[in-house]
Amino acid sequence: MKITLISENLEEAEVIIKGDIASDEVETILQLLKNKNTSKKLFLQSDDEQNLVDIKEIVYFEAYNNKVNAFTENNTYSTKLKLYELKEKLAQFQFAQINKSVIVNIDYVKSVQAEFSGNYSLRLRNRKEILTISRKYFREFKSQI
Repeated sequence: MKITLISENLEEAEVIIKGDIASDEVETILQLLKNKNTSKKLFLQSDDEQNLVDIKEIVYFEAYNNKVNAFTENNTYSTKLKLYELKEKLAQFQFAQINKSVIVNIDYVKSVQAEFSGNYSLRLRNRKEILTISRKYFREFKSQI
């Protein structure tokens, strides 16, 4: 990879990438640029309070009845963000979508077990819920481990 820096008086920085823009190297560079200013905390609602919660503390997000809830080991919060917005925001962290309504923090996965239906059961550390990984999302989940 060749890097050229040119000093100019511009209102904002400009990045130009020349070459195979579909390569893994370019994709990595783009992800780094997109995630440069991404916060490591989220504002989540609990009762009448806005709580600043560290993303690493969130076990999973679940969309249900047009609401998205965030679950930590001890608390449940809600957020106004849609699941697809969270997925984009959490791209640099260890989160994977496991079905159409759940995004899980990979660091909290205890075990995965295949079911006869072709889906998988996912057990979490420090939580009692068993979540379902649908066949459609299993490849994405597996690639993030």
